[in-house]
Amino acid sequence: MTIQRQYRLPNCTLLLEGLGDLSMMGQSDARPLMSVLINAECHLPGQEKPLTGGRDFLESLVTAVSRYAQEILSGVHDFNYPKQHPLLVQLERVDSNYHRLSVLPEGATPGSGIAAQLTRQVTLTTVQLFDLVEAVDQLFADTQTLPDLSLNLKPLPRRVVRGSSEVVAKQAVPAAIGISSVALAAIAIFALPVPKVTQPTCLRPGDRDCPTTTDTQTSPTASPSPAAGSSPTPTPQANTSPSPTPAPNPAALEAVLTNSPEITDAREIQALQENLRKQINAAWTTRDAVTQDLVYHVGVGKNGKIVGYKAVNQAALTNTDKTPLLTLLDFPAQGGSRPASEPIAEYKVVFTPSGVAEVAPWKEAMATPINKTAGGTEITDNARLEKLLEQLQNQIFDNLKGLKSPYESELVYRVRVNQDGSIIDYKPDNPPAYNYVQETPFRTLGRPADEGGGTLDTPHAIFKVVLKPGGAVEISPWRGWQPE
Repeated sequence: MTIQRQYRLPNCTLLLEGLGDLSMMGQSDARPLMSVLINAECHLPGQEKPLTGGRDFLESLVTAVSRYAQEILSGVHDFNYPKQHPLLVQLERVDSNYHRLSVLPEGATPGSGIAAQLTRQVTLTTVQLFDLVEAVDQLFADTQTLPDLSLNLKPLPRRVVRGSSEVVAKQAVPAAIGISSVALAAIAIFALPVPKVTQPTCLRPGDRDCPTTTDTQTSPTASPSPAAGSSPTPTPQANTSPSPTPAPNPAALEAVLTNSPEITDAREIQALQENLRKQINAAWTTRDAVTQDLVYHVGVGKNGKIVGYKAVNQAALTNTDKTPLLTLLDFPAQGGSRPASEPIAEYKVVFTPSGVAEVAPWKEAMATPINKTAGGTEITDNARLEKLLEQLQNQIFDNLKGLKSPYESELVYRVRVNQDGSIIDYKPDNPPAYNYVQETPFRTLGRPADEGGGTLDTPHAIFKVVLKPGGAVEISPWRGWQPE
């Protein structure tokens, strides 16, 4: 008897197909026991084909996912796991919000040429990762599916956890956005201190430490009247709730951008830019809700926190709730205000429908020409941009021939093109683009951009190039087409 089991989450579906217990055949059971696995499929977002395999694949998947989740929650990465055969499924961190899942072909020797060629790699966000963790947890909670499947996952010894409690607390909170697993919550709680419990002294009316009846049951009519000419004393409310945090004043947020001095150190601006990008990627959980570019002018303080922002287009004005800006905003203490003398760095932040947050220094992104420090002038004429775009497109397609596309998500690059159509340099603009640059045409076209953007003496155009899984390519001017 063939049986199917499905564990569905918003970003992951685990589908198992197997056989029922022959000894139970003929017995009426609304949900029969699956005792033998035939095939396992893991469906992930952006993947045309699921990850598939047999029993070895499933065991490797649940083991790798559970171990990696424990590492994230504990902050400890040197576990002494039992020496077993190499796992077919492996997980590794790309950065704070991206994780790479690799699946080796069954039967291939790890490190061999065939394994390197056929290994599938999928880049997951933290939310997608923990939906996968939840699917695995649901499988283990299902007693009617593969009851012999076990996971040797133990709490970490206190000697290992000691000193990492703060790491656990910080990492367990953001992870909870995409996880409801009881097992992982137990791992995180293991390192927390045991709370103190105070034994109550008043258990029954009449006990020595209990208040007297006359103290607790006074009649409301027994209150004395206030003396003539005196104001009654207001009765304090025992259960007053704290006042909610006030909503930010848009005018005050915009005033920060116009009244604060500007951070001018290039290295500090770049460091704050990368920090802002990481904060946004970690906190942006509503990517699917964005259907058009949401453009904002954002101010960041020296501590890396957002202190002000302003919507640049109408879509951004009405869809701020679909971005993490309000969540990341640094509110001043109640009754206080941010000193106007504190400098800020300003950035252009675009939340795109593709789920990528573009972050660039404000003046560099909005100025034409591009930037005085870069030299030269930026080409913005639509007719010239169209011609250069066609030349760039031909170069990319010519160099795509014979290349495989192992990446499973979009790769975004900023490309500068000389006035004769030749590529000057390129710069990855999202984490997967850094990881797969050697599998793109840019490995032979142009050169990596310098940290400061490089110095140019000739006119040039800047394009946004998006390489999609399957070989599709999208190219557009970095600042868009100019209005006619």
